[in-house]
Amino acid sequence: KSMRLAKNILFFSLMVMSAPLTSCQESLEERAEREAREYTEKHCPTPPQNDVITDSIVFDRNTRTWTQYLTFTGIIDDEKGIREHNEEIHKSLLESIRQNTEMKRYKEAGFSFAYICRSKKDPKTILLTLKYTPKDYR
Repeated sequence: KSMRLAKNILFFSLMVMSAPLTSCQESLEERAEREAREYTEKHCPTPPQNDVITDSIVFDRNTRTWTQYLTFTGIIDDEKGIREHNEEIHKSLLESIRQNTEMKRYKEAGFSFAYICRSKKDPKTILLTLKYTPKDYR
C-alpha cells in the first residue's frame, strides 16, 4: 500500500505540474506566475485523487518559488499518517520534479518548488511543508 501511495503522489504531482507552457515576450518569472494563476483558476480545487487535493498553485517572484498548496485526505490526513509515509511522500514529490519535462526551463533557471500540505479533517493544520531547491533536484 505504501508503494501505491508513493506512485499515486508521483503521478498526481506530474499531472499538476504539466500545465501547458507557452509565452511570447514575458519573462520567465512572469510566465511562471501566469501559469500558476491560470492553473489555479481553471482546475482548483481539484477533485481528490489518491488522497490529495490541489487547492492552488502560486509563484513567488521574490523567492523564485513555485508553491503547490495541497490538502491531504485518507491515510495521510493526520500526523501519524504523515510520519508513516513521510519518506515516500518526500521521495515522490522530489521525483516528480526531477521527471517533469514541462518544468525544464524553471529547473534550469534554478527555481525552487514547495509544497504546503493541510489536513482535510482540520484545514487549520499544516501536516507537511517541503521545499526543494536546485541542489535537491539536480
